[in-house]
Amino acid sequence: MRPALAAAALAVSLAACVGSKSPPGSSTPPPVVNVVPLGVDTGPAAASGRINHAYVSVKVCAAGSTSQCATIDHVLLDTGSTGLRLVRSVLTAAGLNLGSTTDAQGNAIEECMTFGGGQTWGPVAAVDLSMGGESAAKLPIQILDDTAAGAPAPSNCGANGTLLNDVASFGANGLLGVGVFQQDCGPNCVNPTTPLPIYYGCTTAGVCTAENLALGAQVSNPVASFKSDNNGVIVQLPNPANANGDPSLAGQLIFGLGTQSDNALPATGLVILDTDAQGEFSTVYNGGTTSLPAVIDSGSDAYEFNDPTITQCTAGNFIGFYCPPVAPLSLSATNTGAGSGGSPDTVNFAIEDPNTFVAGAAALPGLAEGLGATTFTWGLPFFFGRSIYVGIEQHAAGAYNGPFFGY
Repeated sequence: MRPALAAAALAVSLAACVGSKSPPGSSTPPPVVNVVPLGVDTGPAAASGRINHAYVSVKVCAAGSTSQCATIDHVLLDTGSTGLRLVRSVLTAAGLNLGSTTDAQGNAIEECMTFGGGQTWGPVAAVDLSMGGESAAKLPIQILDDTAAGAPAPSNCGANGTLLNDVASFGANGLLGVGVFQQDCGPNCVNPTTPLPIYYGCTTAGVCTAENLALGAQVSNPVASFKSDNNGVIVQLPNPANANGDPSLAGQLIFGLGTQSDNALPATGLVILDTDAQGEFSTVYNGGTTSLPAVIDSGSDAYEFNDPTITQCTAGNFIGFYCPPVAPLSLSATNTGAGSGGSPDTVNFAIEDPNTFVAGAAALPGLAEGLGATTFTWGLPFFFGRSIYVGIEQHAAGAYNGPFFGY
């Protein structure tokens, strides 16, 4: 996610497709239920009016407990980041209070993680996570400390009013990062001479000092921690029925790539884009010559790219988004993986004038913006009508090795 932007909310439950049962007398266990509902709607009550936000529900328990649990809905699905982040006040309202993990000195571990729209701050906690039939034990997650119950954020975290810690800031009760990496910082936070300003050890007096953190203690990709179906995900959303926007969409999030019959990789026609150490491939926009770093990001509500020839909206709810005077405006961009394999793939797409979208619609095809864009982001409109594949680093998926995006 490079985070950016009322009808009855679509209830996204944890009910999932039932896997086939083994025949009588078979010793082979039934396959794990690896599908959960994915819904686009106008958001939770505390942040209604969202557009192009795709949500799932997660069940979390205090690590090792079967009674201290809560199911949190309207958690934003994000293929552009790594790790689960939940708003503290939402957890508290659900009756779940989670303590912080601690470092070797007994100090609380807290994190400042930067996104495109600002930063999050709060403690790292360990939970047992369940989604469908998949589970991850003692998973490190971040608690977005909107109640200021823990140590205050360092002066360089959330400066200038950019702390994204509450439901309104994210437009969600939390964030589920299922991108291409196993941890949100990885080796960069393990042993640099000067620790990065990401993980901190905080004393009971609220004094926080940046520190290095082992991989297993960092906020981690939940999917990579599953016992099976842990090499990636498939995100599936239908096309909106109405070109001017739908009030909701229902799709699914499938765990695993090539591990069960429902997540097989297509034999032909699959575009695979290997990513680099930043989780990016490259995109050349509309027949140009400049190669831009790019990502396929369900946590972004629009296509994001810079084109000064397209008129931007200057009033109303869509300031900074593109308002082409003649819409739909047909465009194209060519994607190339970061690795040596694979051929460039050209994608034709169209953008719309958002002022023509139906009031109250949540799923808006053709939404695009350009404010400050120095990369090319294939946001949620790119997911409509496609199966998007995300391969996690250090995992194989058939003939392909993560990290990669595919469609």
